[in-house]
Amino acid sequence: MLTRLKDGLKNFKEVTYKKHEQLYHELEQSQKPHTLFIACSDSRVNPERLINSEPGEVFMIRNIANTVPAYEVSHNDFTTLASIEFAIEVLKVKEIIICGHSNCGGCAAALDGQEKLNHLPYTQQYLKPLENVKEKVEKVHEHSHEHSKARLMEQLNVIEQVEHLKSYPKVQALIEKGELEVEGWHYDIKSGTVLVYDEETGTFRDSDEL
Repeated sequence: MLTRLKDGLKNFKEVTYKKHEQLYHELEQSQKPHTLFIACSDSRVNPERLINSEPGEVFMIRNIANTVPAYEVSHNDFTTLASIEFAIEVLKVKEIIICGHSNCGGCAAALDGQEKLNHLPYTQQYLKPLENVKEKVEKVHEHSHEHSKARLMEQLNVIEQVEHLKSYPKVQALIEKGELEVEGWHYDIKSGTVLVYDEETGTFRDSDEL
């Protein structure tokens, strides 16, 4: 075991757990999270710190480029599908957040093209659905600076995944009843800024403005 991991476990046992011991006792038998957070697997993205949550508040799905399979092909990803189902049917979460981020490796790889992923066959296959997002980016920014294209790719990918999620009948039914909210976020690692997608304006707005 890495020394860093051993030190972390020791700190958890002696400091973090002791500080929240009563909370952990309460959580032993059940959980009641208010939010399902779908985030990228990127190590720089830490949802708990981002929203200052305590244990038991957030149910989480993490994968490359924070993706949700479109409803018609959802059987290709039972892990994500089962997690969404459990979150809305059993845990009764009130909100689902799909959070993309700056300098996303998955989005960058999809933007570069499938041919550059021949040495990563599983990643290549996984990112194929993002070809649709790439095409949208190329139409908008045919001759743009790469950084601008990367940011656009990340944000359009968030929008695409939100649309996928809303295509699920059970999700749509809960939204229509006012029992569930779905939001798309883009987190800028360098500045610490979180932009939230505004469907009415079709733009990402600073969370402070909402």
